[in-house]
Amino acid sequence: MEVWDQIRRDPVSGAKALVDGYGGRLFRTAYRLCSNEATAEDLTLKTIAQAVRCIDQFGENVSFFGWLCAILANFHRMELRKKGANALCFVDELPEMADERPDPAEVLDINTNAETVRAAVEKLSPALREAVVFRYFDELPEAEIAEALGISVGAVKVRLHAARRKLKEILSLTFSG
Repeated sequence: MEVWDQIRRDPVSGAKALVDGYGGRLFRTAYRLCSNEATAEDLTLKTIAQAVRCIDQFGENVSFFGWLCAILANFHRMELRKKGANALCFVDELPEMADERPDPAEVLDINTNAETVRAAVEKLSPALREAVVFRYFDELPEAEIAEALGISVGAVKVRLHAARRKLKEILSLTFSG
């Protein structure tokens, strides 16, 4: 039985199946969009709750994960509008956190490069970042990205092209400097 059918039959067990089947992937997508663990958790929970509430709006002619990404993108945009896209938060003290990173001597070059790319993606505008995350991290086809973002496939292609150009610029500065 598909998750959406399970949610329709029994919302409680369906919500659990949704969390088990899609929670981790939704969290990773949310984190890539906002670069903040607490905000990503909040976005993930809101997305799951909204999906359960609005399951009757899901049309089975689109991918379920793409539909979830559309909900997630809407909540992310609302969060950006609420906070301001480039708002900075300054605090007097940072909370104590254990450093869970591996010893730098053990980190491979590929991990360093992946982190550099992630940092470059974080520098993109929210609209470009959404397109990049959905296409290259979640591997959604352009048509599903268009559906999730409520834009045309052509607009998705334009955003991806602009994002690749901007990433090339950012990464060339990173590796040349």
